[in-house]
Parts: sequence; C-alpha cells; structure tokens
Amino acid sequence: MYFLIIKQISKLMTLQILSLADTNEIARIASVSVKEFEKRDWIKDVYLDAILERLKIETEVLLASEPTVRTNEFAQKLMVQDAICDQIFNGIKQFVRANTYSMDKDKVNNADMIWAVFEAHDILPYRLGYDEQIFLCESLLKVLDKAHNQKAIASLDGVFGYVALLKMHKNKLCSILGDSTIDEMDRAEGIAAAIQKNVVRNVLNNDLLPYLQVMSRANADVYRVSFKAISEYITGVNIKVKDRNTCCTYQVEDHSMEEINN
Repeated sequence: MYFLIIKQISKLMTLQILSLADTNEIARIASVSVKEFEKRDWIKDVYLDAILERLKIETEVLLASEPTVRTNEFAQKLMVQDAICDQIFNGIKQFVRANTYSMDKDKVNNADMIWAVFEAHDILPYRLGYDEQIFLCESLLKVLDKAHNQKAIASLDGVFGYVALLKMHKNKLCSILGDSTIDEMDRAEGIAAAIQKNVVRNVLNNDLLPYLQVMSRANADVYRVSFKAISEYITGVNIKVKDRNTCCTYQVEDHSMEEINN
C-alpha cells in the first residue's frame, strides 16, 4: 500500500530530471544523491537502502556502457585546441578586468556588466571536460551576442577582437570533438548508454525523489536537508539542460542564416 502511495506521488511531482540530460549529468546526479546519504548518520531505512543500492548498481552499469570515442590522435588535437581556447578565454577576462580600472565611468560600468556575464558562466572553464566547456562557451557567447552586451563590448579596449577569436576557436574545438566520434561499435555502445541513462533517470524520478518528498514532510528533521540538497543540484542541472537546448536551437538558426547569406 505504501509503495503504491509513493508511485502515485511520483506522478504529481514537479521536480523531475529532464529527459535531455546527458549521460554524465545523470550519473553525477546519481552519485551526488548516494554521497548525500553516505555522509550523514542515518536511521535504518530499509526502503531507502534498497533504492540507493539499485541506484549504485545501475549507475555503475551506466558508466561502464559509455563508449570510448577519442583516439590518441584526436586527443592530442583536442588538447592543443583546448589550450588555445583557454588562453583566449583568459585573455578576454584580463582585458575586461583591466577596463574596470578605466578613468571613463561609462567604460567601467560596461566592463562591470560584461564581467558579471563571465561570473554567471563559471569563470574557470578549464576545470571542466570538453563537452561542458563547449556548452559553457556557447552559452556565454549567446549572452555576449545580445545587443546591449555587444554595445558594451565595443566600448571596451581589446575585448571585441578576443571575443571574435573565441567564437572561431570554439567552432574548431567543436569540429575536432565531432570528428572524434568514430565507428559503428562506438555508436552501438552509445545507444546502450542512452538506454541505461534512462534506467538510472527512472530510478531517480520514480523511486528516490518521490520517496524523499514524502519523508521530508513526514520526518523533516531526518530527511529535509538531504532532499533539499539533492533538489537544488537537480534544479541546477535542469537549468543547464534547458540552456543547452536553447543554445543548440540558436546555433542551428545562426548556421541557417549564414547559409542564406552565402
């Protein structure tokens, strides 16, 4: 009976991991969830233990099913191009920061505004993987392309040229990354990973989250803090997924307009 109640609540929950979340994001949510409970002294909860045990097993299967798609040749190219992108990114930051010390108040205000954009997009991208860096860069460039930001950038010393370079070398990094996805075996492994990703996502969405929602109300002193921490992490991932999907749409539209102009 209790199990059926949990299942019914799962249908009413507003917090769900989005289906467009990638394999790494799903695996991280699962890992964060498991670690959240490992770091606390828990009362014995047989039902929760069973969910977490299944989540661990399915996540291990997910990580094992990820295809290895980057050969040494492509890895070397990626490293070189990634280093160039990091250098350009740091160059933009240095010039934007330098403009905040200008004697021109308007220039200072514009520099502060652009610096805030960088802060909102994680100011240390080199700590991320290639896929995450590209997503971050595309999201950043989309915001910088807005009319008011373009106007601000144009007023700053040394920034406009670096932004143009970042666009160009980000595209090169995307191209190399795309070329590194190789043969049919890898494609088959990729399909397997996509299927397993949904298995893990279903455990989280249909079992763990509904149970924690119920228990955070029934026994708030024990469950509320952990449920809040996991919920906030998932909300952050969902925001990134939505932004990424918007970025992809923006990139396709931009490419289409380029073809039309040519």
